[in-house]
Amino acid sequence: MAITRLRLLALDDDEGDIELLRRYLEMLSQYEVELVALSQPGHLLERICTEGVDVVFLDYMLGKTTGLEVLQQLRAAGNITPVIMLTGQGDEQLAVKLMRAGATDYLAKSRLSPENLGQALRNAMRIGQLERQAVLSEEKLRLAAKVFDNVLEGVVVTNAEACIVSVNPAFTAITGYSEDEVLGKNPNIMRSSFHDKAFYQQLWNELLTTGQWKGEIWNTYKSGNTFLMWQTISAVKNEDGRITHFVSVFFDITERKRHEDKIRYQAYHDVLTNLPNRRLFHDRLATALLQAQRDGEMLAVMFLDLDHFKRINDALGHDAGDLLLKEVAGRLKKCIRQGDTLSRFGGDEFVLLLPKIKSARNAVMFAEKLIMTFDAPIMLPGQEWDVKASIGISLFPKDGDEPSALIKKADEAMYVAKQKGRNNCYLAGSER
Repeated sequence: MAITRLRLLALDDDEGDIELLRRYLEMLSQYEVELVALSQPGHLLERICTEGVDVVFLDYMLGKTTGLEVLQQLRAAGNITPVIMLTGQGDEQLAVKLMRAGATDYLAKSRLSPENLGQALRNAMRIGQLERQAVLSEEKLRLAAKVFDNVLEGVVVTNAEACIVSVNPAFTAITGYSEDEVLGKNPNIMRSSFHDKAFYQQLWNELLTTGQWKGEIWNTYKSGNTFLMWQTISAVKNEDGRITHFVSVFFDITERKRHEDKIRYQAYHDVLTNLPNRRLFHDRLATALLQAQRDGEMLAVMFLDLDHFKRINDALGHDAGDLLLKEVAGRLKKCIRQGDTLSRFGGDEFVLLLPKIKSARNAVMFAEKLIMTFDAPIMLPGQEWDVKASIGISLFPKDGDEPSALIKKADEAMYVAKQKGRNNCYLAGSER
């Protein structure tokens, strides 16, 4: 049989009673007991806490005070150590009084024996364990409540029918809805029009199948404005495996998403003209080449460079040059088709991607149309400025099947156009 080690403390001013208690305890073979005896209650609480006492034996009569008063002091201090009251009286009313005050058990000294002492110890240890578990549970509940009230994430708890039963303060701070406004309602009161019916069906299917769903979802504030949030919804089940609640934790990522989109946009676009930059153009050209190869189609790359742009910067300054580049970008954008890509590579260099070109002649005609957009002068602060452009054209598959090869061929053709007098276009591989 396993032996339980116990550290006991007895508070009794009668040395004979202490010795009798010690002798009876030694007769309990299932326990290995260390008994600390005290005759006065001073520093009792401190010793119980610091010495790791398992059970306290407390005599009812203690000279100037009573065991009841000592017991009340222990419990008022929040101490839950099991206490077995010892008294020379067999008064049932006193026993009830002691138990209500927090005693774990009650033994009359006249009926003290190893058997009832062992039974009282077993009861005290069992009750003490239950009380410690209850205290831990209460502490966990208090901690959970504190976390619930103080986390920055919004928390929504619904019942199995998806009716809201609780929300935390962060929910109100994020959405604008108070707890009273949403209790008993379905969370879909915040639903936006961004998602279709299939989206919510998929959400519920995943939640009911796996017990959890997480992802980005658009909802609406109380004000009616939409916001993007990252949300995790978990199903809470009882011991029988039946869903009893759903818990949703979310936080607003609208500003973060806007910031990320801004950074991503800036990484792929020219700051001055807002046109796709060299990096994005390469990506789109690579995608267009794959589609053209698959469909057996032709595409064109055009490299456009303004004629004598340096003269404008030298004469009017870089600010005027920037205004001119913005105007050029605006005119070119009006010429391109849906599905085409106009990019600024830097300086006064613009590159165009034209997928699904039917023939080389069509490409040349499109380039001539672009050149005609500069027939009208561009208004700059203080004067008009005549701007002309030279364009080089490369074609897939004739001039290559890689983005870099087609851009290089178009660039070379543009220099040929300049050599031929500027303000015109040249098709790569044509007769000079």
